[in-house]
Amino acid sequence: MYGITKMKENTRLTGPQNKILVFIESQIALFGRPPTYRDIAREFGYEAVGTVQDHIRALIRKGFLKKEPGCARGIRLTHQAESNHVPILGAVPAGRPVEAIEDRAGSLAVPVRLRGELFALKIKGESMIEAGILDGDYVIVQKQSHAENGEIVIALIDGEATVKYFEKRSGRVRLLPANPRFSPIEIPPHAEDVIQGKVVSVQRFLI
Repeated sequence: MYGITKMKENTRLTGPQNKILVFIESQIALFGRPPTYRDIAREFGYEAVGTVQDHIRALIRKGFLKKEPGCARGIRLTHQAESNHVPILGAVPAGRPVEAIEDRAGSLAVPVRLRGELFALKIKGESMIEAGILDGDYVIVQKQSHAENGEIVIALIDGEATVKYFEKRSGRVRLLPANPRFSPIEIPPHAEDVIQGKVVSVQRFLI
C-alpha cells in the first residue's frame, strides 16, 4: 500500500514506519508540535514505548526525522518529509458504488516522498474500516490503470466509484471490502480498466 519509488534501499520505509511518519506529519500540521512517544504508541496500539523508539530511530537513520536533544517532543521533520500539494477531486464511497464526484475541492498537503501523478479523495462510508480507512479520511491516490493483489484501489464501475482491495484469482477479479458487513464486488472478465489508481497514503484530521 505504501510504495516508495526511486529511492535508495536504505531509505525505504516499512509499513509501520510510514504510518508513524504520516501520523507525526499530521500532528505537526494540526497542532504545531510532534506527538510524544506515548501518543504514537496509543495511536497504533503498541503496548511498549520501546517499539515506537525503535521505529523513530529507524526514521532518523533514514533521514526523515531529526532528534533535538533536551526537548520533551524532540523530533523534527527533515527536508525529505516536506510537503507538496495535490488536488482533492471530491469524494469516493467506502461502501456500495455511487456516482463519482470529480469536481475539484481544493488541495491537500502530502509528503514529497510520495511520487507519481497523485490526487486526493475524501472517504464516505465504512466498508474499509479494518484497513484503517475511516469515514471522513482522505486517501492519497497514485493514478494508474493496473493493480496487484492486495492493493487498495479506486475503481470506476459503470460511472460509479468505490474504494476496495483488489483481488485477481484464476482470471476472476473482485473488489473486496475490509468490513464483514459489506460484500465483494465482482468485476466482469476483461474489465480491469475500471482501476483508476491505488491508495498510497491516508490522512486523518482530528479537528
